[in-house]
Amino acid sequence: MTYQINWEVQAIDLTAGFLRDDADGVAALWDRVSQLADEPRPTESFPYGSPDTRRLRAGRYRVFYQIDDDAHVIQIDHVGRI
Repeated sequence: MTYQINWEVQAIDLTAGFLRDDADGVAALWDRVSQLADEPRPTESFPYGSPDTRRLRAGRYRVFYQIDDDAHVIQIDHVGRI
């Protein structure tokens, strides 16, 4: 089943700030995050404190997100640059 992806406002703001100097990288980041809708726990993601809180590298970026299997929702909490 496909998951809905929700972004925290702070994560969107951080990502928008990265657009100025890395538009291609941000596009790849958005593409990678959209793939989580079909596979919320890809093999390249890591648990971050609990199995439902994950960290994923997407190019130069790290994405921290939470999975709610009951509601089929992925919450993007934070995006950072490596």
